[in-house]
This record gives sequence, C-alpha cells and structure tokens, in this order.
Amino acid sequence: MPWFLLGLLLLSPATAGSVQPIDAARCAAMKAHHVLTAGAPAGCERLSLVTFGYVDFEGHAHDDGAIVVLDAVAPRVLRIFEALEARGFPIAKAKPLEAYEGDDAASMADNNTSGFNDRPVAGTTQASLHAYGAAIDLDPVQNPFVTANGSVVTVAPPAGAAYLNRRQHRPGKADRPGLAEAVVSLFAENGFSHWGGDWNDPIDYQHFDIGRPLAEALAALPPDQARARFEAAMEGATTPKTR
Repeated sequence: MPWFLLGLLLLSPATAGSVQPIDAARCAAMKAHHVLTAGAPAGCERLSLVTFGYVDFEGHAHDDGAIVVLDAVAPRVLRIFEALEARGFPIAKAKPLEAYEGDDAASMADNNTSGFNDRPVAGTTQASLHAYGAAIDLDPVQNPFVTANGSVVTVAPPAGAAYLNRRQHRPGKADRPGLAEAVVSLFAENGFSHWGGDWNDPIDYQHFDIGRPLAEALAALPPDQARARFEAAMEGATTPKTR
C-alpha cells in the first residue's frame, strides 16, 4: 500500500465491529438463497453475524464487512478482523453467501471473503467446515485454490493464477498485498490454526479453519459450553497446523 494511503488510514478511526445472533429475516434469506438447508450441521440458532470495518486494496476504508460463523468462534473472528483492519491488511469485500446464492465459485470469482456456507467439501459428500461456520476464506483471488492432475494445474478463481508466486516482495516489482501468509499467525492465535496453504493437494491458500474434531464437538455442545471449549482449546495453540 502506498505510504500516503496508509497515512490516511491511520488518521481514520477504526469501525466498531459487532457480534449479533442470526435474526428470523436473515435466517429466512439464508434458506431462500441456498446458503442453509435443513440438514446443516449448524443452524441459525447456532450461528452469529460478525460485522466489521476493513480496508480495500486501494486503501479505502469500509464499514460494511460481514461474515457468518459459529457462535462459539464469533468473538475471536471479530478480533481477527479488527486486527486486520488495524494492520491495514486489505480485503476486497466481505459479504455473506446469500449475495451469491450460496455459490462458492461465484463468491471466489468476486474476491469475496466469506464464512458459513452449507456445502460439501469440493469433490466429496462430506460437510465442509464452512457448513459448521468454522472456516474462513480470505481474499480468494490473492489466495487461490490450487489442484494438480498430473501436469495440469487448475486455479480457482482463474484470476488467482497471477498469485501463484507467493512472494510478497519481488525485486523490481510492486509488493503483493493480501497474501494469507502475512496473517497465518494471527488466525492461529485466535483458534483458526489450520491453514490450507500447508496442504499438499489441493492447496487452498484462502482457507483457515479450526479443525474438524473441534468443529464437530462445538456444534454438539450448548453455546456457552462451546465457547468455553473453544477458548480452552486455544491455550498453547498458536502454531499453524498442517492438514
């Protein structure tokens, strides 16, 4: 980010974020727009809407960031996004998946940072950790999903092919803001210690989650117990975990 834009950012007050329960209107919209089904591992009563401010790739401040996650992890998710804003880490946009009719590919193509989406893991029938509200996808264009079939490499979204070189600082070229590598430790410190950039195949640079055993345990507990369990699980868990 140019120094003068960073200066303007530092002069601007941070946007106050919030954690709110999913109200009836939003719950109905999630169902109507294919984000939530009756068989989801986490329903509206266990989800929270986290709102926050963020800075885009041009250095402009926004106050309309929103992401849906499991209630137990929501306070920590707010802490993550408040820290991203304070650092000036850029986010293109952050909209709940209703804006994309639950279509993950459309959300990725629009470089949308997202959380809850009642869908399976790509290529399987197993519920994704996004269906638990226990995963976050950050800046998908700068942090694409990469698969390999022999010598054929597929990048999603396709615009992410420009970011397969993961170096932020390259001699003679502009810095590459928005790379997830810069914030892996921040996510891990707040319980999202599994990063898809550590996987072998696929490699999912945008993806952070809390791990499947913990997500399943939290979804099965009452909200207060789930939050206490999540906080307890983070003690000493500041090192990113591989797949």
